[in-house]
Amino acid sequence: MLMFYMSLIDNDDDRAKFELLYKNYKKRMVSVAFSVLGNKEDAEDAVHDTFIKIARNMRSIGDLDSDETLSYVLKAAKNNAINLSQKNATRNKHIQLEDVENMTDEQFLEKLNIQENYEDVVKAIQSISNTYKDVLFYHFVAGMKIKEIADLLGRKNFTVHQQIIRGKKKLIEILENDLRD
Repeated sequence: MLMFYMSLIDNDDDRAKFELLYKNYKKRMVSVAFSVLGNKEDAEDAVHDTFIKIARNMRSIGDLDSDETLSYVLKAAKNNAINLSQKNATRNKHIQLEDVENMTDEQFLEKLNIQENYEDVVKAIQSISNTYKDVLFYHFVAGMKIKEIADLLGRKNFTVHQQIIRGKKKLIEILENDLRD
């Protein structure tokens, strides 16, 4: 498959850069896409689409070891996975609003009943402002710790922690309102 992507790139330097990007980030991108889609084949399809887009826009890729590049490729994989998920989306059951500040992440996910309402959760996350969307994505989908997210986004640990709490509240409110409609 790598050769297919390489055929989309005209510049030899960009080809070499793409090859390193592919080898360094493919597994993590598939993991992120799988977290959104819950299906290995769909995750691989989403990452395939992501690599095609990246290959066509190699000039937008800077230093391969930078946080910006990591963020870019993970967001691209996530967005392609969400887009694929929306194509296959179905509406599901209800979510109850609880005091999320005192919940563990496991309790929060259990309350969302993530297995049964995954498509609704993905749509709700998409509708939240980027400030909360990014931290929720990195925390729950990419499995990153608060410090890692803070470093990646250039924010303080406390700020990221508060954004996760507020994002959880907004997520529950959105899901609760969708069920009333």
